[in-house]
Parts: sequence; C-alpha cells; structure tokens
Amino acid sequence: MARIPFATASALCLIQTAVYAQWQPNVPVETRTLDEIYQAAQAEKCDQLRVAAGGDAKGFWSSTIEGFQKRFPLIDLNLTIDLSKYHDSRIDRAFYAGNEDIDIAALQTLQDFPRWKAQNRLLFYKPQNFSDLVNGEKDFDGAWLPVYLFGFGQFFYDSNKISEAEVPDNYLDLLDPKWKGKLILTYPNDDDAIAYLVSLQVAKYGFDWFERLAQQDVQWVRGSATPFILLSQGANDTSSTRTITFSTTHLDGFSPAIKSKIPSKEEYLSWFQTMAIFRSTKCPESSKLFVSWILSDEWQGPLSKTTTTAINHLNALSGNEIYTNNNTQSQGFRNFENDRTLVEWWKTQFETTLGPAVGPDPNALY
Repeated sequence: MARIPFATASALCLIQTAVYAQWQPNVPVETRTLDEIYQAAQAEKCDQLRVAAGGDAKGFWSSTIEGFQKRFPLIDLNLTIDLSKYHDSRIDRAFYAGNEDIDIAALQTLQDFPRWKAQNRLLFYKPQNFSDLVNGEKDFDGAWLPVYLFGFGQFFYDSNKISEAEVPDNYLDLLDPKWKGKLILTYPNDDDAIAYLVSLQVAKYGFDWFERLAQQDVQWVRGSATPFILLSQGANDTSSTRTITFSTTHLDGFSPAIKSKIPSKEEYLSWFQTMAIFRSTKCPESSKLFVSWILSDEWQGPLSKTTTTAINHLNALSGNEIYTNNNTQSQGFRNFENDRTLVEWWKTQFETTLGPAVGPDPNALY
C-alpha cells in the first residue's frame, strides 16, 4: 500500500482539524466538588497523569507537585519540568507521529494555545471558578486557562555585599561603572520572556543602552532561574563579585541573603502561565481534577496573600491586583508571543550583540 509522505499527511491533518475547529461546543461549567472529581478520576484507572510544565528549575513547580500529591495520593502525577520551547516541540512531534502522551500542558509559549485550539487538539473544560478567572487570560470556550502569574524585571541582589539603598531604581543606572563585573543576566536571545523584558528597555533607552550594558562585563547565562541560583551560591563567598540581576525570580530553598527590589520607574514583565488539556488524553477525569484543583480557592487562596492569582475575587480580597499596576501589562507578553516575526526580530538584535547563547541546559543543573 502506498504511503502518504509525512509532510503531506501533516498538511492534510492541519486542514482537517482547522475545519473541525470552526464549531466549538458550549461546555458547561463544572459543578462537581473536588472530592467528586477525585472519585471519578480513580474510577478511570489512569496509569499516570502526565503534565508538561514550563520552567528552567525544578523549584518553579515543586510546591504544586507536593500539594497535589498530598491532596490526591491515589493519582500518580508525573509533572515534567523543561523549557516551554522544548515541551511544545515534543508535543507537536508526538501529535504528528500519532503517539501523543501528554495530558496537560502549562507553558510560557502562549502562542501555542490558539494554534492547538484551531487544530482541534484541546479538550474544552471550565472549572468551577471559570467565570471568575481573569479576563484576557482565558479562552471563553474553555480551551485554555491561566494558572500562575510569573514575572521578571525586579532587581535581585546579594544583601551580604550591597545594601538596598545602593540598588538602582531604574535600568539606566546599570551603566554606571560601579556595576561592571557585578551583573548576572539571562541571554535575551535564548528566552522569549527575557527578550520581551529587554525589548521594553530598548524601546525606552535605545539600542545604545543595550550595547553599553553588554560592555559591563555581564555574566550571561541560560535560564531565568540561573541568576538567582548563582547569586545564592555566591552569597557567602567573599571572592564572588556578582551581586545583582533583573532577569530572574525568587526561588524557595536558597540563600536568604538574596533580596529583591522593584524599580519604581520602569515597566517590568508579567504574564500568566497558560494551561490546557489535550483531547488525546487517556485520563480526562484526572486531568479535570488537576485543573480544577490548581484553579480552586483551596489552592490559590493562600497564594493570593503574596501575589496576584488567576482568580478575581481572591485578588480583590488581598489587594494584589496586577491590573491596577501601571508598571506592567500581562497582555503585553501574550501579544508579543503571538507575533513570531517580531519575537525573532528582537532575538536576532540581541544575538547580533551577544552572539549565540552558550552554556549548559539549566534543567540539567538545577
């Protein structure tokens, strides 16, 4: 029997799924309790719930793994952490090969979700809090949902070596000779989020700012967690001169000497990591359980005390509402990610100055 070439089969698949995606079912909002969904999940006898989670250090998702396993011990959760750009590549390859094995994706690559919806690859689901999830960050059909707010742009510094008063209030001051040899930064040409963050500063200060920043003997690294970890490792090392970064976020379990300060005069990056269930899942009830739990008051409530969550009423109670902050726009990064020509243009500009990103895979180290 004649074989259809892979490229042709893929094209036909795209056309077929695009046609299917023209009709979207009106999925009702979940009415079951978490315990009722848990019972249904146990009954489906899922071998393992597989979640592809974007991140470059295990610490980003460790509390989620521990919380879910403690709450639902009879569900075998396999949450794998890797760079989102690698997760989505493997997910697409598995789809075209016909051997999909991921049930849920929670990724930074926000551009993937509209495409996967158009290809009819997502299982629509609306957890109980669906109507109260932040607008602009969810698909109204329930194809994808916000999960956690992430952000970069605040200064993290080694308080053993510099005081808070010494930390700049803007990125322009990083060009001061006193910061030469002190910075650790993530390659903006290796990470879309950092590319967007740096593009905001170039838009404000010009490419000359970036060229001069690159002359500050910066330690360029792969991974957004790497600067925090390296600062933490050097906190008690008097020979370490690296003291400050703005391309990372806080990680639990590292040196308490690493403090943070938000530059009040700058725009910084924030976005909601986005999550979806795949239609190919063999564990639909377990997948719905994970989504319902992670977007429940039970799990998000304690988080709302220190950060903006995906749930409006929790943010209103805590006062941690990102949409009242004039220094960040979560929609900005979503728009950026969906313009792949613009993303690649910016990353090429940064690579022109820095050269290709070099260094080990951060997930292999941390």
